[in-house]
Amino acid sequence: MSGASAPKPGETVQIELQPGMMAEVMTPDNRLLFVGRVDKVQETGVSIRETNDETLPMVLVNKPVKVRFYRETDNIVLHGKVCGSTIKMWKVDRLQSTFTSEQRAFFRQSISVNIEAQCGRPNRAGRSGALFPCKVLDISAGGMLISSAEVYIEGERILVDRVPLVQDAPTFSFSCRVRRAGEWKKGVNRYGCQFEALSPRDQDRLLQAIFTIQREEIKKRKPR
Repeated sequence: MSGASAPKPGETVQIELQPGMMAEVMTPDNRLLFVGRVDKVQETGVSIRETNDETLPMVLVNKPVKVRFYRETDNIVLHGKVCGSTIKMWKVDRLQSTFTSEQRAFFRQSISVNIEAQCGRPNRAGRSGALFPCKVLDISAGGMLISSAEVYIEGERILVDRVPLVQDAPTFSFSCRVRRAGEWKKGVNRYGCQFEALSPRDQDRLLQAIFTIQREEIKKRKPR
């Protein structure tokens, strides 16, 4: 699959996909199914291999899916249908482009993690670079939603360090920019933050952590 021009919504794509690319496989309504990597690219479709040593769910042929492919500098979301599968790999064909807004709509995982964040501007106490307590409410490959009693404005840069997402796994450090700000409830504000300069390696690790969190939640919901 190759081609340089941007595809229009609804047309079959001719776009360069490469083996080894990270791929996020979802239902059409954005429920994450699994995280994998492109194994093979053929004219008739793309094979995506599960990378977490998990058994993939059984799937019917022609099941519609949405796949986010991660490239070096951006990502692209395509719709397709499953045309073959094993316990470790799905093959998806009939890939079509989606609307531009979907390229930004990363899968978001709800969490509740208390952290401390830092902003370069002086806070209300007049201290520059001071840490302030906040809570991460959800996270995606592109950013996170936090709540805090601190008041920040859109465009400000925030640094967070030692964010624990998965137990007994390395923590994360993020540099992010406030893109949305608003009062949530009295004295507490919500901020939509976009990650900046997240390396492909860290984005890969973050996607795996998000999938691990979701998998653990599914296990907890299953009847024993």
